[in-house]
Amino acid sequence: MPDDPTDIAGAASAQTGEAQAVDAGDWATAETDAQNEEADLQNAAYTTGGTDDSATAGLEAQDEDWANYEQQNADADAQTAATYAAEGDSNDAAIYSESADNYQSDADTFGEEGSATDDSSVTEAATDDTAAATDDTAATDDVAVDDTAVDDTATVDDDSAAAD
Repeated sequence: MPDDPTDIAGAASAQTGEAQAVDAGDWATAETDAQNEEADLQNAAYTTGGTDDSATAGLEAQDEDWANYEQQNADADAQTAATYAAEGDSNDAAIYSESADNYQSDADTFGEEGSATDDSSVTEAATDDTAAATDDTAATDDVAVDDTAVDDTATVDDDSAAAD
């Protein structure tokens, strides 16, 4: 049974907005859009009895939440570094500047991991699960197996064990 097209359209729209927010580095908006995508996919599955394909969007939202947190820390430390620099304290300015760079790197990493580059959750939800192809070929076992017993009571020649 296909999912509700209204919710699928909403999920696709939220995913597009999320991708734009990720490109802009706006992690808070990206997180909100991923949460909206997740909700639309859940609604589509609930209203039609279809498959719930919202897990990917939920993981995206979680990563973007971390990205937003790291971005806030980066911004705060950058501001602190600027304050120390304005006061002539180059040592503390350098410490906070490095910390801000680290937080920014983490924010970018989480944001990339949470980006909506994989749109399979929306496109898969829009398909009819009953039309999926099946593989009816019989499994074969053509691999030869050595079933001979192992004698684990035999001693090992120390010279041969050391030669690698």
